[in-house]
Amino acid sequence: MGFLDLLFPPRCAGCRGYGVAWCTACGRSVEPIAPATLDTIPLIAGGRFDGALQRAVHTFKYGGRPGLARELSPVLIAAIEAAEIGFQAVAYVPLHPERRKARGFNQAERLAAQVARRTGRPLLDGLARVRATPAQVGLSQPERQANLARAFTWTGARPAPQGLALVDDVCTTGATLEAAAAAVRQAGGSIAAFLVLARAQTLPTVPVVTLPGQPACP
Repeated sequence: MGFLDLLFPPRCAGCRGYGVAWCTACGRSVEPIAPATLDTIPLIAGGRFDGALQRAVHTFKYGGRPGLARELSPVLIAAIEAAEIGFQAVAYVPLHPERRKARGFNQAERLAAQVARRTGRPLLDGLARVRATPAQVGLSQPERQANLARAFTWTGARPAPQGLALVDDVCTTGATLEAAAAAVRQAGGSIAAFLVLARAQTLPTVPVVTLPGQPACP
């Protein structure tokens, strides 16, 4: 433990206990979630968006702790390895420049960097958010889709790469991931998998997210 840790001991992002940024007990409490599909694309999540993981994601995004990407990413890496999903490169859902400036970092980018490092795949930053959108919280699935229409574009080399893994922190209804994937497709690329740290239990009534052999997610 360093000198600064003695003065300002780290607190667990899940339970707020002192000593580590993400404690073993909170890590064990994460409930695994089966792979699903979103618009026919595999959707891999590290766990359900509740309990300690939900608190940790909020701390990560809004508590000014970008370093939590390193602590939390093993949850997602374990899910990727269990799913044995293949992809050629890693991209991430971008923030609008104004929101990124206000937050100081993009949480999806930080997670994607960890995924790229652990899987040995290149990290690409070809997606851009070209339209600022209101917060998605409280919006229905159709409202989220309308909110995100034409919000993303591919600014990297064309055609966009094939077999990208697209990373975000949370999947609620899938509208953000779908909108970003549409921008990749419009640029000639394809998405091999959506990778998210957590997936919400509350899913749209329209069967956007499905499990193999089921009409909708649990």
